Amino acid sequence: MATLKDIAMATGLSMNTVSRAIRGSGYVSSRTAELVRKTVKELDYHPNRAAQDLRRRRSRQITVVAESYDYLHIEKLAAIKEYAAKCGYTMGVHFTSEDYPQSTFSALLPDILEQNPAGLILIASSPFIIGKARELRKKLPCVMITFNGVPDIDCVYIDRTGGVYDAVHYLYKKGRRRIAFCETFRSKNRLLGYQRAVRELGLPELILSGTMKSLPEIRREGARIAKELAAWENPPDAVQTSDYMASGLLAGFAEAGIRVPEDVSVLGFDDRELAGMLNPPLTTLAQPSAKVGRISARMLFERISGERKETEPENIPVPMRLVIRDSA
Repeated sequence: MATLKDIAMATGLSMNTVSRAIRGSGYVSSRTAELVRKTVKELDYHPNRAAQDLRRRRSRQITVVAESYDYLHIEKLAAIKEYAAKCGYTMGVHFTSEDYPQSTFSALLPDILEQNPAGLILIASSPFIIGKARELRKKLPCVMITFNGVPDIDCVYIDRTGGVYDAVHYLYKKGRRRIAFCETFRSKNRLLGYQRAVRELGLPELILSGTMKSLPEIRREGARIAKELAAWENPPDAVQTSDYMASGLLAGFAEAGIRVPEDVSVLGFDDRELAGMLNPPLTTLAQPSAKVGRISARMLFERISGERKETEPENIPVPMRLVIRDSA
């Protein structure tokens, strides 16, 4: 790989003159500049960006912190990394714990700051981490990906409330009038969308509790709830819940002799890999994870570049997409 010294030897110029010509700073005659440009091309010279950044005390790395290894987060990370690469930056990744966000994030923070990243993206909804983001954004560009908007921080969030609201309206248009909502882990925003929709449509509010986090437990609970609903005198004709809970509901309804979607529609949330492999394939709401990653990266680099340096923090909701299959 060619160096500044190689360029200087090939042109007969001093290294300082070559450096000025490449940087485009300081006085260099047009003839000298053209000679250096030609030699740079011939020798395929590329500046040592890391060394430049070290001299300028500026990093060309961004850091992303995610609260779990969920593959939906991995999709966000992949999109952020791709965007960063196009901007000439690398990306460092750290993971915290959903169960212990304060201790795990506090342990990570000194190492993150020591790396002097150009910017930071936090994929988390912990009040503690949000509070830390408010402090960090005073020192470096910072964007959050959260469950809800955060007014004083650049933030991207999936419109879960709007997604479920639209899903209930879809079920209503399909003729369903007793639509139940089955709670799962972190379903508060979904519940708000459900309640708003049934209220507007004048439908009864049928809420089933099931907030456990373990996936095997969620599936077993779904099967149990399905059998319970089958025994109701006036059972619901549709259920909206997570994909994992829906997998249990489908199994329980089949065991109870309840046909899906003829007797009851089942509509999921997330569009997990299993959704299309269930029997029947699950109609569900897809999370636009890659789009969220790209938007958050764009916001961050607009801050890094100074394009949005003086503007107020922005919150961007990203709508969900209904994936229609055979269960609803």
